[in-house]
Amino acid sequence: MVDPNPALGISADFDGDQFRRAIRFAMQMGSPPDPDKQALFVFKPTSRSYWKNDVQLGATPRLDRDGKPLDPTIEVRRVEAATQRVDCAVEIVRADAEEVPVGTFRQTKAVVTLLDEQYDQVRGCVEMVFNGDRYRFGYEPDGLGLFEVGINTMIFYPVEET
Repeated sequence: MVDPNPALGISADFDGDQFRRAIRFAMQMGSPPDPDKQALFVFKPTSRSYWKNDVQLGATPRLDRDGKPLDPTIEVRRVEAATQRVDCAVEIVRADAEEVPVGTFRQTKAVVTLLDEQYDQVRGCVEMVFNGDRYRFGYEPDGLGLFEVGINTMIFYPVEET
């Protein structure tokens, strides 16, 4: 058995790239074959514009607390939200009782496991669409790792489930 390098904290025999390839292969194997049912991460739209009578307004009109224009004839057009598809493992499990606020019934949650490289691509997303169902981002438990490979988990709660 080879001892880890104490200066780096990394085993001399551990091949991080080979480990990443093997885990990504397992994630691809467990992914639904239909690309429309695979995990798609959705980011918040970056901007919006305001239109009245098909003319874009030069300034933001007065808005209510929800961000809707007070003038009902003003149309809000949002820039399409960016999406990203990455290899990941998705597990749909029952929501823990201590996670459920009073009066809210969450039957399930999606636990998404990502390697560090894929996590960097989806960090900051607000939703995930998986198997035709929408899930809203909840929280991230502390990340784990295996030598130099980071393993991250993201928790999502259902918005619409079929």
